Amino acid sequence: MNTNTIDARWHRVPEVWLMVALLGAAVAGSLALAVTAVRHNDQLRGAVPASVASPLPPSAAARPADDATP
Repeated sequence: MNTNTIDARWHRVPEVWLMVALLGAAVAGSLALAVTAVRHNDQLRGAVPASVASPLPPSAAARPADDATP
């Protein structure tokens, strides 16, 4: 059995080239996304005012002592 002919034909299968192209595109896209995230400054860092109300209810420490007080 000649294994040389089996190993030499992998490049003729179109699906192999599709897998190589998709893998290369995924790696390139991941690197581009990481580079973009590192270079992009955070737009929300100084833009959010300190008086924005939280959508969550206050914790037990932040609740008023009297239940009648809203």
